[in-house]
Amino acid sequence: MREIDPADPVLFDHWYDALRAGAVAGRAAALIGSRESFAVSLRDPSPLKARLPVAAFDDDQVVGAMLFEYRLQDNLDSIDIEIDVPPEHRRRGVGTALWQWATTRAAQLGRTIFQTELGVAADPWPGAVFASRLGFEVEHVEDHLVVPLPYDASRLAALRESAGKLEGYTLTSWAGLCPPEYQQAYADLHTAMDNDVPTGGMTRETVPWTVERLMTSEERVDRTYLALVTMAHTEAGSPAGYTLIYVPRTDPDNVQQDDTLVLRDHRGHNLGTHLKLANLDLLASHVGSQSYLHTWTAQSNTAMQKVNARFGFSTVEQNQELELTRPRLRPAARAVILDPADRVLLVRFEFGSGPVWATPGGGLEADESVLDGLRRELAEEVGLEVVADPPLVWHQEVVAEGHATGYDGVINDFFLIRTDPFEIGGTMTAAELAAENLHELRWWTLEELQAHQGRFAPRNLPELVADLLETGPPDVPTAVGL
Repeated sequence: MREIDPADPVLFDHWYDALRAGAVAGRAAALIGSRESFAVSLRDPSPLKARLPVAAFDDDQVVGAMLFEYRLQDNLDSIDIEIDVPPEHRRRGVGTALWQWATTRAAQLGRTIFQTELGVAADPWPGAVFASRLGFEVEHVEDHLVVPLPYDASRLAALRESAGKLEGYTLTSWAGLCPPEYQQAYADLHTAMDNDVPTGGMTRETVPWTVERLMTSEERVDRTYLALVTMAHTEAGSPAGYTLIYVPRTDPDNVQQDDTLVLRDHRGHNLGTHLKLANLDLLASHVGSQSYLHTWTAQSNTAMQKVNARFGFSTVEQNQELELTRPRLRPAARAVILDPADRVLLVRFEFGSGPVWATPGGGLEADESVLDGLRRELAEEVGLEVVADPPLVWHQEVVAEGHATGYDGVINDFFLIRTDPFEIGGTMTAAELAAENLHELRWWTLEELQAHQGRFAPRNLPELVADLLETGPPDVPTAVGL
């Protein structure tokens, strides 16, 4: 498992192919961002959100993909993840291995709330079963609805007739960026939308939209989508609502009906219908070959469900939002170092409860990769330079008091390193090592491990090392206990 460089065209294509293959499998109307839209977004990061493409490799083949996202100025406890495994690579532990990567990276960032979305086309659904097994719970459900394009002219005429004349309001439509004279009103409507939209039990911090934030967002979106907007104003000029459609610039099949909002004081005047009708007129002059208009509506939003039914939308699947809160764990990288005689190098820690022999390594910094942290720790503790990327063999999560001050437990990733004999001695002095409770380093044979009556970390270290020596690195990291 590793983060890939989206500027590498070959790796990016393989990552996107795996992401898309996993995401669309078994879904009749899956809506996935295009290759070009992902490339633009990932190669030019937003100042508001980090988006990391992560791939699972079997040798050089990408067998799974993950999008790991977190906001940089708000919602600082949360992580958004999407894990996709193509059907031919499922049931091999690929998704679990990507999840292990995500838990370690989130621990480095000090984030404990995981959130994800699933398009669920049937029950049971593989992604939903996998998420449930990890501990995720469904907190909000929307219907994913579609209507064919071009929009049916006779239905449109009937809707206009039934809607009647709009009185007391004016509608303004535009394509692309919001005109400067409407920016403040449009930003205020976005804030109202964020506060009004149903989110169930999802943990969300809403942040008011400013004109600056609106402009930054629109400029990024405009690179890959054409925004079609209709806004309603009262006769006095106050904003009353809006609706928004995105026409992808690189997707020949799909258009997205996004927000539709009517402020509470202006409901009951059929304003939502008039907004949608006006925006469908705008869509007619900008749509290309696209065949479907997609939208999403909370099952609890009965008013908008009725509007969508009148407009001919039909449900194709559920969109489930899920959340999982995890303990705060101290992340660390450790090495199972074996010499040509199959001896393993261990360090002795001294605690109040007595000595513990463990593998070298230590805590990760927030701004370093797991392998960079491993290399730093080994240089400091034992003086071993790690050049190649070693295989990840074990993944350990322990939730218990007393393992790391200020944390609920620890999360350790163990890498296998085969090395020639070397002189043990890192950049840290004996006094510095002792300050971290580390007092001795020595090589152990398997027989010595199995005969030792003291404690190891992990507790079953002799059995784990014996299995490594017999079978080699596992295809998927082994989950180990205390």
